[in-house]
Amino acid sequence: MSSLLKPWLLLTIIFVVGILTGSALTIGLGPHFRHPPSEPGPPGAAQIGRNWMAHLTERLNLTADQQTKIEPILADAAAKIQALHRTEVEQGSQIFKSANSQISALLTPAQQVELQKMETEREKMFMGHMRHHEGPGDGKPPPPPGAQTNAPPPAPGPPPPPQKP
Repeated sequence: MSSLLKPWLLLTIIFVVGILTGSALTIGLGPHFRHPPSEPGPPGAAQIGRNWMAHLTERLNLTADQQTKIEPILADAAAKIQALHRTEVEQGSQIFKSANSQISALLTPAQQVELQKMETEREKMFMGHMRHHEGPGDGKPPPPPGAQTNAPPPAPGPPPPPQKP
């Protein structure tokens, strides 16, 4: 076999093995990362609890009585996990803001404007991520009126009707 053909043959074999490995991992691990089609998007606390209960029921062969007793434990744990996730995302956001503030001092005015645009895009992405993880019963109270939040301002709507004196 020619010395020029050997490297190409080796690269082809590595490529084919990579495709086969990737396919096998996708087929084997894919179901673990999919959400049920009836509830698209990231799971909230209730969905986490349901998935957890289904897993425990299947693996441990739980009786109906055991499921009834375990359900409140899982609901509490799922709510705590979700709150922890929310706290970590908020702390991560503060770290980004602090780093960007320090970086901004080293940039030109044009670069500072671009960095601010990047920060705004990141905040929108994080807020969208957080909205997927929060639901009506997520235990987080709404911010008080006038409180400063990282949420984008509401979209403009029609002006309110004039009030009569």
